[in-house]
Amino acid sequence: MSFKLPSLPNTITDPAIKTFLSKYYSISNSPDDHDNYTNLFTSDGEFAMNDKKAKGTEQIRALRKAIWSHVPGRDHSPTQIYTHGDDQMDLMIYGEVSYKHHHGHETGVDWAVKMRLVKEGGEVKVGVYHIIVDSAAHV
Repeated sequence: MSFKLPSLPNTITDPAIKTFLSKYYSISNSPDDHDNYTNLFTSDGEFAMNDKKAKGTEQIRALRKAIWSHVPGRDHSPTQIYTHGDDQMDLMIYGEVSYKHHHGHETGVDWAVKMRLVKEGGEVKVGVYHIIVDSAAHV
């Protein structure tokens, strides 16, 4: 599944990061792809959404399953991606997400995330992913 990213800042020069970000949001929008999603993180990676926090593969998988149980569909659309200075592994991302609900209606909300990438065995992975989103938009 391919995912089109917004234009990236000139500070992101590594093609592996561009490919990774596209893969990340493609898998993130797949409701049942829990294993592939957790494989995008380091084994001690951190995922936080507001006050919900998970560390490590098993906790991230469990939290992702719990989050997906509330809505049958999500569509994340990053609209702006920033680096911390020239550090292309340290990102701030702003975007929109639309939720498809069990009763058939849709809602949407803006979100922001701090994403810290690392290279593990030459492969790009998420070390830290902290998202801020209005969780009331799930309703």
